[in-house]
Amino acid sequence: MGKIKELYNSRFESRIHEIDLLRGFLIFLVVFDHLMWFINYYCFHYSSGFLTWYWTSNLRFVVRQIVLMLFMFTCGVSCHLSRNNKKRGLMLLAFSILVTLGTHILQLTPLFANRVIIIDINILGVIALSILLYALCQKLSTKNLFFVVGLLLLFYAMISITFNHYNDGTYNPLTAILYCPFNPIKAGYVGDYLPLFPYIIFLFLGVIFARFIYKEKRSVISKKGNWEKPICLLGRHTLIIYIAHEVIFTGIFMLIGVFI
Repeated sequence: MGKIKELYNSRFESRIHEIDLLRGFLIFLVVFDHLMWFINYYCFHYSSGFLTWYWTSNLRFVVRQIVLMLFMFTCGVSCHLSRNNKKRGLMLLAFSILVTLGTHILQLTPLFANRVIIIDINILGVIALSILLYALCQKLSTKNLFFVVGLLLLFYAMISITFNHYNDGTYNPLTAILYCPFNPIKAGYVGDYLPLFPYIIFLFLGVIFARFIYKEKRSVISKKGNWEKPICLLGRHTLIIYIAHEVIFTGIFMLIGVFI
């Protein structure tokens, strides 16, 4: 137990704790948001007044956008600190595709005919694509990265003008793929929805921020409190937590749904 505590403390001291702290808060909000959906879908079948309000409220919409932007921004910081972004991106991409295809196949079996178990991990896939694109650009100077961000903003403006899927009922497959590359047929309707644009831009902004602030790859905020440690622990393992909670919640609430 003593060695575990020592390792726990050393990891806390050696990492950029303010980034872990922010990620810890973000992953907590993500898990909470997904928990609200599972309770609403499996237990109340969208009949609960509070849960229905929460899921459709403007407050959730605004907070969700902020959380997603900050998540991509911190991913950009991590890209600056990472030794091998190409490997990270490919592993994340492979896992996202594996889980998405696997749950779609399981959904076709009679065992799950009456319950939705599909997990469209669109968020992880978009993060993977963003990391891989940065891996192609990471040797560029910071000045040139600003130029890349400008090109991405211009491209986003162009596809926003042409993306009329929600305006007149027509469907543009090219822009749907750009917005939701891992499930373009349901672009905008999957629960785990994160469009590639504009959020890829926030990852690049996070990289640029880190190049200025974390040149030495060390924390710039020296004050640390014990209260931060459990939150930073969540922040160090956001990927594991994200994947695990999706699987655990799906299993638990499917069992609960059998008896309701």
